[in-house]
Amino acid sequence: MKKRVLITGVAGMIGSHLAEELLKKDYTVTGIDDLSFGSLDNLISCLGHINFKFYRVTILDTDTLKILGKDTDTIIHLAAVKKISEKDISLPTLLVNTKGTENVLETAKMWGCKVVFASTSDVYGMSPELPLNEDGDLLLGPSLIRRWSYAVSKLYGEQLSFAYLHDHKVPVVVIRYFGGFSPRSSFAWSGGHVPIFIRAILQDKEVVIHGDGHQTRSMGFVSNLVNGTVLALENDKAIGEIINIGNDEELSVLDTAKLIHRIANTKHDLKLKFVPLSEVFGKYKDIQRRIPDLTKAKRILGYEPKVKLEDAVRLTILEVQKNQPA
Repeated sequence: MKKRVLITGVAGMIGSHLAEELLKKDYTVTGIDDLSFGSLDNLISCLGHINFKFYRVTILDTDTLKILGKDTDTIIHLAAVKKISEKDISLPTLLVNTKGTENVLETAKMWGCKVVFASTSDVYGMSPELPLNEDGDLLLGPSLIRRWSYAVSKLYGEQLSFAYLHDHKVPVVVIRYFGGFSPRSSFAWSGGHVPIFIRAILQDKEVVIHGDGHQTRSMGFVSNLVNGTVLALENDKAIGEIINIGNDEELSVLDTAKLIHRIANTKHDLKLKFVPLSEVFGKYKDIQRRIPDLTKAKRILGYEPKVKLEDAVRLTILEVQKNQPA
């Protein structure tokens, strides 16, 4: 099996953990990142490795991307801009996630690479068909609501990926990640609610909950996402498929805060602050439930989330506490 991989967005949470895992498996890894979201601190264990090379490059740099793709067998495309609030501008999200993906696919077409494209559970939108299945219909909100730009840009990336598969014979796998976290998560809303809650509770601050907190999510440790990505990379049966990857434990946002508070055992009371959804998202309607159907991942890849949510929270808390200033 050929083992030369290019990872875009390598300095992010998933990218850095993935690079570490592939190096353990004797892959040669080239990583690119413009460091607008990722951090070189995440790559400390990789930077001195003989089989790892890092380049500070944006995926909008078509020429450099094509040069780096020459000696690559597979491109794992993680780099993206995720928009969170209606107050943010949409253009960076739309430009990077569409043009950047096109650049990756053009590079793969030029050099005959396989592509593993990281999509997102956001593309399911408000679909009422639960658990969310890869073959189900998608239900997105109005175009006037800018928050949908992330889901739309990723959905376009999926369509583009399959266009390159059918029109140019580029072998493509699309994986839809459901929320993951680790001690390397962005402790901003782009990293999801779990890392934010952990930090707030450890610092004895208010845990900000959007709405009533009864909306549910399926969150898991980053190792679950990495494991699924490696399986998609190594299994040719995944080519031409969309596959959910994540954890299928469903828990409300409010109960997640209570779980973190119990595990952290800070001896302080849990301080909750409920903020109306309209104050955060405007007219955007928050998705009430999000749980993946992992049947296809299990059937094609033999995938199973190995780290349960409670263990993932405990691992993250311990690591964050270890790295806190004395």
